[in-house]
Amino acid sequence: MRNLIAVAIASATIAAPAAAQSVYDSNVRTAPQLIQYQIKSPVNETITELIAPIFVVIPVSSTLSFDVGSAYARARVTPNGAGTEQTSTVSGLTDTQIRANWSLGTDFVVLTAGLNIPTGHETATEAEQLAAFRIGNDFLAFPISNMGTGFGATGGIAIARPVGSWNLGFGGSLRQSASYEPFVANTSARPRFQPGNEYKARVGLDHPFGTGRFAVGFTYSKFGNDDIGGSIYNTGDRYVAQVGLNNSLGGTTVLVNAWNLYRRSGTIFTGERTGPENIANVLVGLGFHVMSGVIEPSVELRHWTQENLSTSMLGTFGLRYNVDAGGFAITPSAGYTLGKFASLDGTADLSGFRAALAVRFGP
Repeated sequence: MRNLIAVAIASATIAAPAAAQSVYDSNVRTAPQLIQYQIKSPVNETITELIAPIFVVIPVSSTLSFDVGSAYARARVTPNGAGTEQTSTVSGLTDTQIRANWSLGTDFVVLTAGLNIPTGHETATEAEQLAAFRIGNDFLAFPISNMGTGFGATGGIAIARPVGSWNLGFGGSLRQSASYEPFVANTSARPRFQPGNEYKARVGLDHPFGTGRFAVGFTYSKFGNDDIGGSIYNTGDRYVAQVGLNNSLGGTTVLVNAWNLYRRSGTIFTGERTGPENIANVLVGLGFHVMSGVIEPSVELRHWTQENLSTSMLGTFGLRYNVDAGGFAITPSAGYTLGKFASLDGTADLSGFRAALAVRFGP
């Protein structure tokens, strides 16, 4: 949910003027998912997340639209070994995020305003903290990475222009968040956490390629200092590069997506630095028209490097089937994962699976 109201210009396509829209063109989307990773010795944990999100898009006119999203989530960490560790579970509603998009000049300029309403489970008890912490791992990339935060607001602008046969888009956003109490300490104290401001800048290019498109983008995110109970932290700025390509070969659609996330060194409250990290991901998929839908097998590879730790890697073999019948679309999918997970205790074998059912009601 943390990126739901970020300014998005991954595709800088300049479209023809949109047809008139109204609230009668609203649609509802949901995608229940179950994700589980089993991490062997020396970590010895099974991490499971079940989510049921709902997302409503309300077009007021051809230039103004609203969307609202929230979810129910349940995360659970179960020890695999014979030790005395306890199972950690956290569950409940997540925050509600509301976004307004206002397009100017047939989408040449898009203004975005978003609110994060703290309806989620923002304070984790001591028994819930391990599960709440594990789902925030960027390498494992759980779809819900936090259960709740404080009130927040985001404002942004995105601009897209044709440059010859290319489309160029760029934009920026600012996010400010109120303080909240993320956990209960073992002393029963509830330290307040004040997140720093987040500043984001993004640029993207795309171009027709055969029957599809080629797109490339770069995002820079700068984070202010976080303050928890008077202790100052900084998680480090982030750089994300993305590239995507899709085209048809015969009757088959080919899709290639890749991204790379680099996080600079941050600091902890003592002033000591935390090491940088880098996550690279590549996905290759094929689409075959079968009966009234499209079946899409895929292979995804991910690579994670951290300072003073071994390399983590995973590969996911996925399959999904998409059926679109105008006002109704359904996409079941499943995937199986194998890999290695590095921690301070050593490198562990990793396996896992995921299953999802995405449904859209409305145009």
